[in-house]
Amino acid sequence: MTQRHLLSVCDLRVEYKVGSDIVRAVDGASLDVPRGAIVGLVGESGCGKSTLARALTGVMPKSARIAGGQLLFDGTDLLRLSHRQMNRHRWRDIAFVPQSAMNSLDPVYTIETQLAEILRRRGGLNRAETRERSAHLFELVGIEPRRLGDYPHQFSGGMRQRVAIAMALALEPKLVIADEPVTALDVIVQRQILDRLRFLQAELGMSVLLVTHDISVVAYVCDEIVVMYAGRVMEAGEARTVLTEPHHPYTMGLYNAFPDLQSSQGLLTPIDGQPPDLRRPPEGCRFAPRCPFAEDACRGGEVPLTAVNGSTHAAACRRLDEATALRAKALEAETWMP
Repeated sequence: MTQRHLLSVCDLRVEYKVGSDIVRAVDGASLDVPRGAIVGLVGESGCGKSTLARALTGVMPKSARIAGGQLLFDGTDLLRLSHRQMNRHRWRDIAFVPQSAMNSLDPVYTIETQLAEILRRRGGLNRAETRERSAHLFELVGIEPRRLGDYPHQFSGGMRQRVAIAMALALEPKLVIADEPVTALDVIVQRQILDRLRFLQAELGMSVLLVTHDISVVAYVCDEIVVMYAGRVMEAGEARTVLTEPHHPYTMGLYNAFPDLQSSQGLLTPIDGQPPDLRRPPEGCRFAPRCPFAEDACRGGEVPLTAVNGSTHAAACRRLDEATALRAKALEAETWMP
């Protein structure tokens, strides 16, 4: 971990007990979140990104277990903290914006009451300070303070998501983790929420870990990107570089699978097949069974993240030196056909 990074996840392993099996949802993942940056954590459903995000808060289902690694937050390994010590970091230093805001808000209490619980119990504010801070939070996320007395069901989906963001910002955290914050919203509201998130990040100087399956969201709002697949990091680096010059075939496939309005190609190119069963993951590169460029060596030993030309851009692929040629082939739909 460097002074540049607020958070460094090092070789994190998270397992779920499912019957008599162990599911390795996160299996040796490493990533960094710089101070004052938005980092996009992207991948297909089931790749482990939400599990990784929840591990950072220490709020996980009983069937889950952190089996190893480090979570270095501002120089402190969160995994070495007691439950009481970790509680001091939640909301104050690390806050979470859930995917479904309606499920995270209590339907029988007004938003003002729910905000007051955070501000008074965790923040130690008095009644007058709580009212002032609540009004300021609503103004930050673009909601009229007069609506503090409303109940969750009186807000639209986009407004509820703004409320969830306001609650996450209540105690001015250093890191906000947003888990699929715009997935259930229409594209116009999505842009409004993402623009507001970018504004808040710049205004407050916080760091954001944005979890999403939508690579277009990452392209729009993120400074850096981390691509996960089957519990491991496949590629990471500055967002523009990773998206314009991907070095891992999985990232190339993800790029092909989302629409480009400037492209003359009318059809999207899917990645054939399904992610592996994480109870019994394949040897070597986990993307090899679906990769059109896989060779025998790819199915051998583990493939580590390797720096691209000595930069901060890194990818876990045995054919990094051939990335330019592979990118050209990856643009052809025939390459991905079974």
